[in-house]
Amino acid sequence: MFIVARFFAGMGSWGFLAVTPVYSAELAPPGLRGLFVGMNGVNIALGYGLASYMGMAFYYADNDATKWRGPLGMALVWPFMMLAILPFIPESPRYLLMKNQVEKARDIVLRLHSTEGDDDQVFARSEFYQMQKQTEHDQKMDMGWLDMVRKPGARSRTALAMGFAFIGQSTAVLVINNYGPSLYGKLGFGTEDQLRFQCGWITVGVIFNLVGALIMDKLGRRPLMLFGVAGCCVCLILEAAMVASFAEEGTNKAGLGMGVAAFYLFLAVYSVGVDVAGVVFYGELFPNHQRGKGLSLSVATIALTDLVYLQATATAFANIGWKFYLVFIIITGLGAIVLYFVLPETKGIPLEEMAKIFGDADDVVVFAEDIHVDQHTHDLVVEDHKTHITHVATETGRDLTSGEANEKQGEVA
Repeated sequence: MFIVARFFAGMGSWGFLAVTPVYSAELAPPGLRGLFVGMNGVNIALGYGLASYMGMAFYYADNDATKWRGPLGMALVWPFMMLAILPFIPESPRYLLMKNQVEKARDIVLRLHSTEGDDDQVFARSEFYQMQKQTEHDQKMDMGWLDMVRKPGARSRTALAMGFAFIGQSTAVLVINNYGPSLYGKLGFGTEDQLRFQCGWITVGVIFNLVGALIMDKLGRRPLMLFGVAGCCVCLILEAAMVASFAEEGTNKAGLGMGVAAFYLFLAVYSVGVDVAGVVFYGELFPNHQRGKGLSLSVATIALTDLVYLQATATAFANIGWKFYLVFIIITGLGAIVLYFVLPETKGIPLEEMAKIFGDADDVVVFAEDIHVDQHTHDLVVEDHKTHITHVATETGRDLTSGEANEKQGEVA
């Protein structure tokens, strides 16, 4: 029964994890995308926190069945809450454009991205125009799975996303999360202390995911991601040293306390630089026609990497003990070096322009900097970055050349 239930729960939760960063990225304006998509990481950490808090709370229940039925029963509340809000949330405008529902997409963009005090709504109109024109181009592109690796730019994006997903999970974060009580036990702490430490550890993740989300749009993704991977490596070295030196004897309280502190410091660094930054990075890296597939490959990499590590952990700790940490130390150490040379910065770049940082600038139909509003007619005026021909954007249908626009203005006059 547990295995069957876990199949459906896992299918739903991992599917949800693959959808929400894409959805958030496609609704968010470029300048706040780190915060809005980063809130996915914050709430994932909050979910882990709630699970730990309830595990701790029900530990004190008198009835043995209540100790495990209570936390599992509480998990039923959240899916019903999600179902309840579905009728009230908007569809992604980029999805609607891919399905040729232009007016619905335009209404959503103008409603969500309107700027107070701007009667012309320059930002929202410009953003929608860029979305529309880019979607018309993307609809002509190949959308199969093989196309994720055929073109050099697409191949680079896929490799970066899956590579960072692998390195991020090779920090041993889920090994520490799932085997946390056992690891605290190896450091000499009893059951009640193990649960308390686990609750405290998860709380650190909630706080520092929020910190990462709040500072990401200012500092950028790249510095946080590099800091996260390298910092995790340092924390793991410290943890391995404490376990190797003090866990077996269990008499050096300062050394054991440092072992717990290393876990806490690890999660603070991981949350800021790997967890929340990674969620944002996967959600914004790919073009419209590949974004869902790209995010799915990233999440699948996370799941498969976790599966391998978690299956091996019990056997590894039983046979080689602290030396199992060396696997994660080596991967994160080498990973930080490789990422330093290959990781791009995606801060503030419109999703429609992301191709330019992968050498595919010709796939960008309209650059935001080429769009402005005519002060007299209040029309959007766009300069084609390839031909340098100026157009007056109609926002629906064919654009007018500057000559046609002048002729139309003469007719109106």
